Amino acid sequence: MAHQLKFIFILIFLISCSNKKSNPSSSNLEKSNTDLNKNSKYQEEKPLDLHKKISLGNYEGKIGDNLNVLFHLENTEGKISGFYFYEKTGVDIKVVGGVFENELLAYELNFKSDTLAILKGIIKESSINGKWINSKTQKEYPLILNKTNKKIEALPNNVTGTYFDTVCNITLEISKSKGEYYYNYSSDERQLKGKVIFSRDEDLFLVLDNIEYAEDYFDISLPEENEAKRKEFEKLRKIGKRQIGIDCYWSAEEIIIQNYGNAMNYYVKLYDCGEKYIHLIKQ
Repeated sequence: MAHQLKFIFILIFLISCSNKKSNPSSSNLEKSNTDLNKNSKYQEEKPLDLHKKISLGNYEGKIGDNLNVLFHLENTEGKISGFYFYEKTGVDIKVVGGVFENELLAYELNFKSDTLAILKGIIKESSINGKWINSKTQKEYPLILNKTNKKIEALPNNVTGTYFDTVCNITLEISKSKGEYYYNYSSDERQLKGKVIFSRDEDLFLVLDNIEYAEDYFDISLPEENEAKRKEFEKLRKIGKRQIGIDCYWSAEEIIIQNYGNAMNYYVKLYDCGEKYIHLIKQ
C-alpha cells in the first residue's frame, strides 16, 4: 500500500511539471499582450501623427501637358477638402480625400457627388507630384502642382440671379445647372444664351461665351516683341473674324461691361447699347 501511494505522488508531481512547461505563466502572458498592444498602437498612430502636420494651401500647375489648373486644398486631421478649376473655364470642381503619411489620395466629384477622377500624389514642402486618373476609363495623366501665393477662392454663391441695365434695357440672367453656369441675354434687338466661364485673378470676371464682338480691330498698342500676336490680330481682322466671348466685371451688386475701347485699342462689344460702361444691377 505504501508503495502504491508513493507511485501516485510521483505521477502527480510529473504531471504538474509538464503543465508548467507547456503553459506560460499568467504574468508572462499579460506582458506579451501588453507588448503586442503597444506595437499595434504605434503602427496605427505613426501615420496619423505625420499626416496631421502636413500643411496644404493654394497650388497651380498642370494636368497632362497643357491643362492649366489651380487648386485650393485643406488638411483637417488627415482629411482633405477643397476644390480646383481649369484655368480656361474657371468652374469649381469639388475635391475630397485623405493624407496618408506624405501621400495624397483624393477624389474629384461632380454635382451629384459621383467620382469623376482619382488624384494620387506625393506631397512635398512646396509641391505635389502624381497622377490624375479618369475613374471611368482609368486613363492616367501627370499631375504637377506647385504652391502659389495667388489668391484662390471658391466662386461666390450669389453669382446666379437676374441683372438689369435701365439705360439700354438689357437683362442678363445667370443660372446654374448640373455644375455648369449659363446666361440668358435679352435686349430690345435680340436674345442670346450660352455658357458662362470665369476668369479669376484679384477680381472675378464672367465671360459670356459665344457672343461675337460687334467690332474688334487690330490692337496697335501691342508691344513690338509680340509680333506673332500682332500678325494673328491682323489676319483675323482681314477675314472679318471677331473676338468671341464678352468679359464682364462681377461684384455682389452688379455686373459691369466696358463696351468699347479707345483709339489705341479699339473695339465694340455689344452693338445694342451705345454706352461705354453697361451697369447691370442685380435685382
